[in-house]
Amino acid sequence: MRVVLGFVIFLLIPLVGFSDAKNNQSDFNYEAWETTVSRAEAVLLAGRASEKSLEILRDEIGDWRSNFKSLISINSDRISLVQSQLNALPAPPDDGVEDPLKGRRNELKTLLNDLKMPGLRANDAFIQADTLISEIDLLLRARQTDALLTSDESPLRPSIWAQSIAQLSRAFFAPFTELRSTEISDAQKITLKKQAVSIFALLLGTVISWMAGIKITNSIETFKHTMVQKRLNALKLPVSILELLFKFLSVLLLVRALHLSGLIGLKGSLFLDQLPYFSALFLFAMWLPKHLFSGEVGFLSSLNLNSKLTTNSNFGAAALVLILFDLASTGLAQSSIDGDANAFATLIITLMASFILWRIYKSITGLETLFSENQNVNGQFSSTFSSRLTYLINRFLLIALLLAPVLVAVGYVNAGRELTQSVILSLGLISTVIIIQDYVIGLYLMVLGEENDNKDKLIPILISFVLILVSLPFFAVIWGVRQQELFEIWSSFQSGFELGTIKLSPGLILGFLVIFTLGYMLTRLVQSALQTTVLPRTSMDSGAQTAIISGVGYVGIFLAAIVAFSTTGLDLSSLAIVAGALSVGIGFGLQNIVSNFVSGIILLIERPVSVGDWIEVSGKMGYVRDISVRSTRIETFDRSDVIIPNADLVSGVVTNYTRGNTVGRVIIPVGVAYGTDTKIVESILKEIAEAHPKILKDPGPSIVFQGFGSDSLDFEIRAILADVNWMLSIKSEINHQIAERFAKEGIEIPFAQREIWIKNPDSIIKT
Repeated sequence: MRVVLGFVIFLLIPLVGFSDAKNNQSDFNYEAWETTVSRAEAVLLAGRASEKSLEILRDEIGDWRSNFKSLISINSDRISLVQSQLNALPAPPDDGVEDPLKGRRNELKTLLNDLKMPGLRANDAFIQADTLISEIDLLLRARQTDALLTSDESPLRPSIWAQSIAQLSRAFFAPFTELRSTEISDAQKITLKKQAVSIFALLLGTVISWMAGIKITNSIETFKHTMVQKRLNALKLPVSILELLFKFLSVLLLVRALHLSGLIGLKGSLFLDQLPYFSALFLFAMWLPKHLFSGEVGFLSSLNLNSKLTTNSNFGAAALVLILFDLASTGLAQSSIDGDANAFATLIITLMASFILWRIYKSITGLETLFSENQNVNGQFSSTFSSRLTYLINRFLLIALLLAPVLVAVGYVNAGRELTQSVILSLGLISTVIIIQDYVIGLYLMVLGEENDNKDKLIPILISFVLILVSLPFFAVIWGVRQQELFEIWSSFQSGFELGTIKLSPGLILGFLVIFTLGYMLTRLVQSALQTTVLPRTSMDSGAQTAIISGVGYVGIFLAAIVAFSTTGLDLSSLAIVAGALSVGIGFGLQNIVSNFVSGIILLIERPVSVGDWIEVSGKMGYVRDISVRSTRIETFDRSDVIIPNADLVSGVVTNYTRGNTVGRVIIPVGVAYGTDTKIVESILKEIAEAHPKILKDPGPSIVFQGFGSDSLDFEIRAILADVNWMLSIKSEINHQIAERFAKEGIEIPFAQREIWIKNPDSIIKT
């Protein structure tokens, strides 16, 4: 099993070109193809070929199929030309009438058939090759299924234990036994002397490379005092990967030095050939928890992880299990061990894996507990995707760690081994995706200068979605899907699909997403520059600045969408039909939305209302906090938000108390009892108003005797305030002063009075 190498191969498959298509039909050897078909049919009929042979045969047929696919469209330009010439000829005359263009017509038809023939033949061969590939895939899939479902005798039989242990011990220690028992020959001594300098250089490079990896990681700590924390976090992952590469390089140098020495025997060489793979697996397993449980990763960043969760022993032990499985399936197979010994070894390794998976299960259970204990740290974790995913992974992990040993114990050795390996590799892949996701999103937010609270916005979510999609083929390979099958799916998907008159392909869709994302990010960068650097240095008010920033955002997103659409080959003129159809719906069902949208644009351009203004509209009074293209948000004095459609602000009556300046008038009504000297009341009120520091002296306050009310003599204080926002507090202060002065002067503030007249009081008394 080489899943890691399989990942690399799968990534390289789209980049590997197939053999060039033949542009000339005569250069293509169909006789060789017929020979290949006969050989493939014989192999499939016999059904005895090895899996490796079938894979080689499949790759060969795949190359043929690729060539045939290219030849299907051969002569397409000339076919179109000849067909156009044929269609341009007038219709043949009726029977009995001589056709002067008959010769030309027959000549063009013959030429057209000759031009079509290579493509038709290639299409027939393409279908034949595709059918053979499907039959090979079916055979390989059936063999894979049979291997998993094959049941052998149980390794729990005590009779095989002693013999199995002895065989396994000899197999595992065979390289060391070979090394101890081998005497150095004269030829080996001569070779060792010749390669001494190279071996020494390789060993020195091994030490230097390993120390360099450690030094690179430690150097990050020296930049903590000189770099911003965000920039430091952006460097941690690349530097740690560089450390990993340096350590892996040291292993490669060591392996090369041992091979050059000539002292390693045959069995030791076989182990050395696998050592780079084993070391890469182990180093990566030790690298994962350092970043996964660092307290900086995504949904784990707000949790206080304890030492049990941050330990890397579980990951290292899991990597060791994979190494042992690989040794049991490859190294031991080359030794003199029987099937019982192999099954016994698989059982022991599976039990080890189950114990390690149980420890990981308990750690994930600890994460669930931390989620529930930290619900108020950064939102309600219990309802998030992360917590639900954690729950599902943990439950599946529990089932797997219990089921795998049972399968091996009852004789399904291959099924138990593959289940254990798949679970461990899936956990590693999930951890890798989480780390990459957090790093990419953090890098995106750092570039835009946004806070971590914006991780729930659209672009970070799209980044997470793309990473999940990219990881799906890796999960498929881990769980037994062959790479060739994935490539078949990718080839079918890569051919694209038609949407009306437009043919979409993954390349076009990816181009659209990339260009639109770049345009969106550029727009956000321009908005950020305007908001933080350019506009604050101008004399524009906050409302005008908001209007400009919003306008730049809409224009930028619109242009990004137009450019992105053009990359897909979409004829924008064809959108006129769609726009005409939509206009009907807009005219009826969306007229309110359109009205609010147009009103929002008018507000942003004319700015009769700006952010921060104190307005009153539709009976609602408060401060304008935000103006969008559809609605305006007003914060009332009781701190509640009221959403007002923009159409009401444009077509309705709006009172703006602070438009242009904050100067405004306050009117304070005052009532006194009948019989009070009105001149004294007027002088008192005027004295109080003039003495208030926030009432303007020019023009000064005025006292108005309004008239004779039903219960009181009505007065009003009318004064101009320097800041109308203080109207309520000033009114309250003046009322306190009026009550205090009226009480001191003996002026009565009357209650409401009513006189009741009873008709026919005599009748009431009689009753």
